[in-house]
Amino acid sequence: MSKKPPLNSRVLIFLAGTVLHGAALAADVVPLTFINGLPFVTVTVGAVSSRLMIDSGGALGISIPETTVHTSGAVTLLDQTTKFSDLHGQAYEVRNLVAQQVKVGTTELGPVEGRVHVQWGGAPEGPQAELTRAREAGAIGLAAFGKRPLMFDYRRGTLSIFKPGEGPQAGQQDWRALPLAYGKEGPNISLSVNGKALKFVLDTGAQVNIVNAASLAPDSAASRCQACDPRELGQVQAGDGRPLGSLAAERMDLNGAPFDGILGAPFFQRYRVLLDLPTRRLLISPHDKPDFGKPE
Repeated sequence: MSKKPPLNSRVLIFLAGTVLHGAALAADVVPLTFINGLPFVTVTVGAVSSRLMIDSGGALGISIPETTVHTSGAVTLLDQTTKFSDLHGQAYEVRNLVAQQVKVGTTELGPVEGRVHVQWGGAPEGPQAELTRAREAGAIGLAAFGKRPLMFDYRRGTLSIFKPGEGPQAGQQDWRALPLAYGKEGPNISLSVNGKALKFVLDTGAQVNIVNAASLAPDSAASRCQACDPRELGQVQAGDGRPLGSLAAERMDLNGAPFDGILGAPFFQRYRVLLDLPTRRLLISPHDKPDFGKPE
């Protein structure tokens, strides 16, 4: 019979294993700043550090203004251009670029493809003025982080950047996995709203949840209840078939967009959200446990 190591040795072995396991799951935890509910993070491009909005909508890498392009010493302008439109149908065309040196927290992101930033939307005065000014610095998207899973925790005001393949798992600490897709419109999930399947984009750049009014089934909660909040969509089920609870969203005409709605700040304020694009993995964990059925 083999002799067991002394108790102190066993404790040290256990602690060493715990430390190694913790190191394997360690993340670069970066503070977020919120302006009118939208998250901003400090991004260093070459010699320039600025606070950029995190925009998970679309397939954006990085969008930086010409001043950063010319003063960073780490950006190459390309001859190709990108065309895009906002939700109001306004079209834009800007030059593409490659940012050779990009850093968020302690994470070196390496060459990141992107475009010259153009300001759209907002208002120079009134309640949106501060946000409008802040957005002039540009934006960083999920594509900039490559294969790294990202965890948004609006309650704590942090963005956790994990190494590829790491991060929390479904079933741990109330984390729940939902089927995730990813395309030009950004990360998106299918939700059943009153029995009708709708496609929602997860967009950290949206201040509210939005739904295309024409996509809703005629027997929505608002049409059945005169006293109800008109934003309530009724019963919502996630792609895994389990209830997600009620969901509130502003009705809009999305002008033929390739999706039915947007899950913005209210969704991210309700859950911790982990996005792992390479593995098409979306995990959510409610801040107010254990109820998944609370309204937005």
